[in-house]
Amino acid sequence: MHRTLLAVVVVVAASSFAQSDEWNTFPPAQPAPTQPAPKPQPRPEQPKPQPPPKQTTAPAEAKPLPPRLAAALDAGVPSSDGGVDGGVDAARIVSQTERYLPGTEPHSPSTWGLPWDATENARVAVGHVGIGTVYVPSARLGKAGVVRVSLLGEYHNIQDFPVRSAQNIRSGVTFAASFQPFDWGEIFVAYGAAANSNNRTSPNLIQALGDLQLGIKLSREWARGFHAGVDLRLITFSGVGNQGLDRFAVGFKPTLLLTYDFRTLSHYIPLVLTGGFGATIDSSSGLVSNQRLNAAEEYALNVNRYHRLNVMAAAEIPFPVVTPFVEYQVSPVLGAPNGELTGPDGRFVSAGAAMAHTLGLGLKLTPLKDLTVTSGFNLGLARSVGLGVPATPPWNFFVGAGFAIDPFQKGETKIVETIRERRVDVARAPPPQRLEGVVTDEETKQPLSNVIIAVAGNKPTATDATGAYESLPVTGKSVKLSIAKEGYAPYEQSIAVDPAQPTRVDVALKPDVKKAKFEVSTTANKKPIKANVTFRGTAEARAETPDGNAPAEVELPAGTYTITATAPGHLAQTRDVQVQAGGKLVVTFELQPSPRKVLVVFKGDKIEILQQVHFASGKAQILPDSFGLLQQVVDAIITNNVKRVRVEGHTDNRGKKETNQTLSEDRARAVKDYLVAQGIDASRLESAGYGDSKPIAPNLTARGRELNRRVEFIVLEK
Repeated sequence: MHRTLLAVVVVVAASSFAQSDEWNTFPPAQPAPTQPAPKPQPRPEQPKPQPPPKQTTAPAEAKPLPPRLAAALDAGVPSSDGGVDGGVDAARIVSQTERYLPGTEPHSPSTWGLPWDATENARVAVGHVGIGTVYVPSARLGKAGVVRVSLLGEYHNIQDFPVRSAQNIRSGVTFAASFQPFDWGEIFVAYGAAANSNNRTSPNLIQALGDLQLGIKLSREWARGFHAGVDLRLITFSGVGNQGLDRFAVGFKPTLLLTYDFRTLSHYIPLVLTGGFGATIDSSSGLVSNQRLNAAEEYALNVNRYHRLNVMAAAEIPFPVVTPFVEYQVSPVLGAPNGELTGPDGRFVSAGAAMAHTLGLGLKLTPLKDLTVTSGFNLGLARSVGLGVPATPPWNFFVGAGFAIDPFQKGETKIVETIRERRVDVARAPPPQRLEGVVTDEETKQPLSNVIIAVAGNKPTATDATGAYESLPVTGKSVKLSIAKEGYAPYEQSIAVDPAQPTRVDVALKPDVKKAKFEVSTTANKKPIKANVTFRGTAEARAETPDGNAPAEVELPAGTYTITATAPGHLAQTRDVQVQAGGKLVVTFELQPSPRKVLVVFKGDKIEILQQVHFASGKAQILPDSFGLLQQVVDAIITNNVKRVRVEGHTDNRGKKETNQTLSEDRARAVKDYLVAQGIDASRLESAGYGDSKPIAPNLTARGRELNRRVEFIVLEK
């Protein structure tokens, strides 16, 4: 009887080191005076000022003192003069807080004792191949620079599989390694070996060694909680019982991945969903081209004679210590004749019933730092067995372990702050002089975190999440305060220090906005002309183009603008543009001379046209002879600063009402589209058609019908 292959996972745990920073609320006790003599008693020494804490943010919630440390303090603590102060009353612990130095936080911390909604509960680990659950890869990557390794073992012992009266025992092991050089990229490799025993194969024991997978994954977070990317992997299949290069097959497996973390919507939804779609181009059938395999041998050798699609999904519920997950995979067969395969008994079976189809249930255990233990089983959902596609076992047990290493990290630095209270018989020293305050954004008034606070002669500190800061102790009557944050103008000021209490300095930083540059030119008949240019949008500005060929140059903050150009004797033009910070945009206006005959009159609530807009008969196509008329309408909208206009279309009563209604709507929309093409913002325009419902003259004569076939411009907002 074949014995199962056992996989032993050896895990080396990396320990972090801690930096301790302790300080006392009160100064050390004064040494006891000597026995009095006839001469005057000496003056007691002044207490030394206490050292300040290094923590610059508000202290975290106090943690209970460890029992062993409390017992040591009960026995006595050293005093400032080398003696021992007896009892806990001499040095009582008030509180103790811990925090990691920014940038040294652990990439895979222990989840033991974390809140149920902590983000660290969703451990990023390597599955069967690459980052994912086990068999379904994930688009959600982890911290860059981390190396992750895993060892996964599989086993089943099944009767009547893949055919009746057969007993199949299979064990396998896969070693996988992953490296993330960037936040958006992963490189991975996996090496697998398997042994399969079945009384229907020849030989009964078949070993497959050296199956290798190499791949890359490119993924990023496109929106908060939404990750998408592509997984590209090359698969090599070694020959049966050997690892040589003379007999091997290759495959290619591209997969599109989507992952969404519902915890970004609400911390009450601890759910991470992943979906994938791809294909597998498989040439493993070339390993046994010289013989015909039965169903048991195809399963043992994992030989596929058809390419296939891959559809997969996974759901994880990250909790402290344990993360339950479920996986679903189905691989429709490509290229099966008439969608059928030959069964082991010679009958035809549906390729859909025999395709690989599984449901996996499992758990991830994450109580230990950097170590992830995974266990579960897959349930086969395939209803039939067909030659050319390896059979799907009814069940398959798996267990594995993964470990994460950051070879480039200098170590995790934990700052432990202990606050003690000591009873003394002398007057308390005055509190140290400090600067404190809140840093906000000058425009949004929101607090700014991680702002660097520097006081001349002291180490810099940083603001916390509420924008608050507290400097180290300062000396002197005045100090120089410097505040800096990327994206904001630096702040420097000489501050007078209050010797009796902390000096409060609240600062509003001004965003350091990189402006965009506009180069505007105005021409008429291809020749430069002098014109007035206005900018409205994120900011407002005015400029004048010179007579020569040089454009007008204007610098404004990045954003969306409406640029309008006007010149005496010419029709105005407008244009909507968008420019990025630091960008440069060249805008040219070709102004049209004002016509001798004025065809457009602005009457407050209406833009009246003295000539009809001409369309092709029975169509919504504007004829070219009306372009000049509509250009005068554009000029009227711009020069009168009309904010909203409705374009109305009307027809005479000839023809069907439904046809007239549709024609009037289409013609009004065509005029609106023309105005938009001339630079009028579409949000300022709307169109409506009324058919023959609003005549302005009787439809009894040709002249009356001509007047009723009209386009009107109604001013909705000025």
